[in-house]
Amino acid sequence: MDAGVAGFRFGGIACGIKKSGAADLAVIVADRPVACAGVFTKNLVVAAPVVRDRALLAAGGLVRAIVVNSGNANACTGEQGARDADRMGALAAAALGCAPGEVMVASTGVIGAPLPMEKLEAGIPRALDAATADGLAAFSRAIMTTDTRPKVRTGVIEAGGRRFQVAGAAKGAGMIHPNMATMLGFLVTDAPVAPADLDALWRRVCQDSFNAITIDGDTSTNDTALLLAGGGGEPLAGEALAAFEAGLLPIARELARDIVRDAEGGTKTVSVTVAGATDFAAAQRVAEAIALSPLVKTALHGEDPNWGRIIAAAGRSGVAVEPAKLRLTIGDVLLYAGGEWCGKEAEVAARAVMQTPEYPIRLDLQQGAVAHTVHTCDFGADYVRINADYRS
Repeated sequence: MDAGVAGFRFGGIACGIKKSGAADLAVIVADRPVACAGVFTKNLVVAAPVVRDRALLAAGGLVRAIVVNSGNANACTGEQGARDADRMGALAAAALGCAPGEVMVASTGVIGAPLPMEKLEAGIPRALDAATADGLAAFSRAIMTTDTRPKVRTGVIEAGGRRFQVAGAAKGAGMIHPNMATMLGFLVTDAPVAPADLDALWRRVCQDSFNAITIDGDTSTNDTALLLAGGGGEPLAGEALAAFEAGLLPIARELARDIVRDAEGGTKTVSVTVAGATDFAAAQRVAEAIALSPLVKTALHGEDPNWGRIIAAAGRSGVAVEPAKLRLTIGDVLLYAGGEWCGKEAEVAARAVMQTPEYPIRLDLQQGAVAHTVHTCDFGADYVRINADYRS
């Protein structure tokens, strides 16, 4: 599938940050300044690139490029880290002939070590020179850390009688939790969207995509999701804008689910839907309680339809659930209803569902009409091994 989007170029190279010699510096370049929207981590311990990008987007303005390094998070690095993040933007701006404030920067990797700026000073101009219209695959590989594979999605959206391209890449396999939910996500489109509209729709899209995934409950210091919109002509509005947002959501959602599919030590991708809630907050709270539960996640790994763990997680969520009203299904198998277990035959059927790599769990609270889905994974021994050895 052609990953190109008119008006954008992508690149990824190795500049020596990673000891392995793997690609570790990535760029996205717009042919002209474009609108940009961003959603960031809510962790109070925040990496220097996040501080910089949030401030730039809050001040308004357009964007020419994104520069991303992997292998070093530039987090908890003090004033030097802030200077280094600014320097990354300035290096790209000098090469492109634009203002430093028109360059977003992002970093991912180990927390606490200063950036090797001499490598970035040599690498950023090379990465920009290497950027091509079909370079999204190289970009996606260069932003990886513990990921086992690149994560790329493309699509075409029809809105207002026009067709628009969308392409994006993400990284992440651990330290993932939907509180902006280490993850990074970048999408570009040739649709014309006004900056204020772009910001509002991107926040809504992220709520049901990058903010609706969890692997281990840890919110990173560096989480960043950026959307660039560079189309010309009259900005989308009204029904056309709504159609564009509706088309963007499934692309972002699948890119977010790709992160869960590549979870550190994970073998299952499970969609936990809580329906019948009185409001969004209640649905989200119960879904996250289930999706985050270590006991539920280990049961997923063991392919054990231990429905009691799911019901118990809902009961401790802080939402006033009514046990006699709850209806729990795994796949299309009803396991619990009316306050009672549905029997051994149902459990055997549910276990067969759980032996597949991807499946849904649905809990209906039967209190209202609101639903929310959180995408999660199982917990296995490999998750402990990967994270115990991460800095070794």
